[in-house]
Amino acid sequence: MRRTTLIDENGHFVTVNAPEDQLANDPKEDTHHDFLTDHWMDVAAASYLGFKRHGIGTVVVTERDQAKGRVDDTIETHNLMYSPAEGGWLKQQEERLPMQWLDTRFQSYDPNEAAVVVMADGDGSLRVYVANGTPTPPRSFELVQARSN
Repeated sequence: MRRTTLIDENGHFVTVNAPEDQLANDPKEDTHHDFLTDHWMDVAAASYLGFKRHGIGTVVVTERDQAKGRVDDTIETHNLMYSPAEGGWLKQQEERLPMQWLDTRFQSYDPNEAAVVVMADGDGSLRVYVANGTPTPPRSFELVQARSN
């Protein structure tokens, strides 16, 4: 598994793991790493809440219509949803995803420490990652909830 560790503007570390056979050194992957670093707390919170409600699964990040988002806020141009491992969205994408890699991650990741993420781009491409960082997913959930109040 390929591993990249990045640091956000607040000095928090985010480590992104990808399958060996997924394209590397690609501008799209760089964009995904930047998104996961910049929005780690939102992704981690979505992963933690999804796990608590639905069990093992993945955060799916999809692009929204760029014209509807604010220029200064990337998260406004993306949707975050949670798909359980046995869920409909993942089942619909089985032929397009590395399901064996995902199944292994679903059985081995700790939802208190990491998030399984599928990045679904506007061109129809899908890429998978496991990310972990600071703050942890439970703490990220608390902070995102506090930010929403």
